[in-house]
Amino acid sequence: MAEASLDALILTSQRNFEYYSGFRTLFWLSDTRPLLAIVRRDKPGISILANRGEQYGHWSRNADVHQVFYDGFTEVALETAGDFLRGLPSGAAVGLDYGRDMFGRGSMALIDFLRGAPNHYRLEDSADLIWRQRLIKSEHEFQAKRAACKIATDAFFAGLADLRVGTTEYEFGQSLKQRMIGLGADSVDWLPVRFGRGGRGYARPNGDTRLQHDDFIWVDMGARRADQISDLNRVAKVGAATPEQEDIYDFVRGVTLKLAEGVRPGMSGHDVFALFQKLWSVREHSGRLAIAGRVGHGSGVALTEPPSLMTGSAEVIQEDMILHVEPKLEAAGGVFQIEEVFRVTPSGPEFLSAVSPAKLPIVEL
Repeated sequence: MAEASLDALILTSQRNFEYYSGFRTLFWLSDTRPLLAIVRRDKPGISILANRGEQYGHWSRNADVHQVFYDGFTEVALETAGDFLRGLPSGAAVGLDYGRDMFGRGSMALIDFLRGAPNHYRLEDSADLIWRQRLIKSEHEFQAKRAACKIATDAFFAGLADLRVGTTEYEFGQSLKQRMIGLGADSVDWLPVRFGRGGRGYARPNGDTRLQHDDFIWVDMGARRADQISDLNRVAKVGAATPEQEDIYDFVRGVTLKLAEGVRPGMSGHDVFALFQKLWSVREHSGRLAIAGRVGHGSGVALTEPPSLMTGSAEVIQEDMILHVEPKLEAAGGVFQIEEVFRVTPSGPEFLSAVSPAKLPIVEL
């Protein structure tokens, strides 16, 4: 904060609030009683502003986290924030968790309060300041990410046995969610399922498309365990695969693993994408490379986080980041994508989930 010349920082989003305070509550589902975390550079620790109904919640054991309660709703919460910020000079610089890849959970009421009389605070986007810490993971985060990834992949491969001709994407998604919860997931925030022989709206909600013979199965899995989410993809084929399909799977998997193995601290997102292009260009492809100019990203408490592994990205890869690489090719009647998740180390990737099967998984129905 001193380097950024900030006098105070207000955290409004659930992910930032939990990351810095350790306090968790289910009441984020409601917008009526704001939760705010405020740091003043001239005061020690971090203060949590919460409705008094939270006073019996599971408060952080960190002695640097201080509780401040208010009785009421948004207006009272803002008054309480004003009391906490009192003493800062008019025009002081106040950061908000808005900015690059970060939108916060604020409101016009909060903005007007901070900018209006008598405060006239100067507001700053502080996403880059926050990312400096959040992008470098702790051992706790690596362990939670491993657990989340294991839950996701174990559920997927066990869940293939649930499939029948006529099963809908929605039904398979619900079955996978149940398996993941049974294996220890706290929630399943992201789980698009696609059946068929080509790509169709990968992010749309699961619908009534039914599984048929010779279909490909594509699933992207965001199982949350503690404060980490898995985000990894696996595919399978119903019935026998053609030699061409087996060859494409082998190639895409090989490029994905070689790309992960080539990442080192100090590279930029652009450098990683250039390495991908070099690996990819060794052969011709008749299908569609469906990556929208980006071949991977970071993750942590959020499904996707910086850096972006894409052309033109100047973001620097650092040791102890978590990265995902996920080239996707639509070809030969299928979708070939095998997302891998790893910790960046000076000697190469430390994979945080079991790597994808060496051969295209086959489902016999």
